[in-house]
Amino acid sequence: MDIEKVEKVHSIGYRLKDAKFTVNQDFKFNVEGVKAEGTQGEVNNVPQWVGKVLAENNLGTLDSPDMITELKQALSKEKMVGEYQISTLDPHFYIKLKESMKELDRDDYDRVESMMLELFRMRRGKLVKLADSIKLTSDLYNKITVEENIFYKTIYDNSKEFENKIRGDVDE
Repeated sequence: MDIEKVEKVHSIGYRLKDAKFTVNQDFKFNVEGVKAEGTQGEVNNVPQWVGKVLAENNLGTLDSPDMITELKQALSKEKMVGEYQISTLDPHFYIKLKESMKELDRDDYDRVESMMLELFRMRRGKLVKLADSIKLTSDLYNKITVEENIFYKTIYDNSKEFENKIRGDVDE
């Protein structure tokens, strides 16, 4: 499996999920069958991508998660659980984080990227150790992101293949 392809599919799926949108000024439109309307002051559930377009046109504000705070919390939890455990991340954590990082200025981007890479390296090391020893369990699957899932399966499969090559054909 290709991480980029899976990430792209999940990114599209994430942008289709509903998000809260607070209307700043009345609007009404119908584009290719996508209808949306809002009255000033109301809060609507709209797909992420629609909310982003509306927000870019100053029609309201999109309620999006504070991914920098979530990143700090994830990093803290990862350090707390220790070397042989992995903390739970939302399956779309990195997708949401990268999306929110696009809005940052250069200094903030660099600082957030540094924290993201620290978290990534920590989790990567743990995943390599786990994938080398056990098959992906449902408990572990529920703790990792879509990208980490593919990484895990790749390491596990390569490790098993390598082990089989070293052991040789035991059926001779």
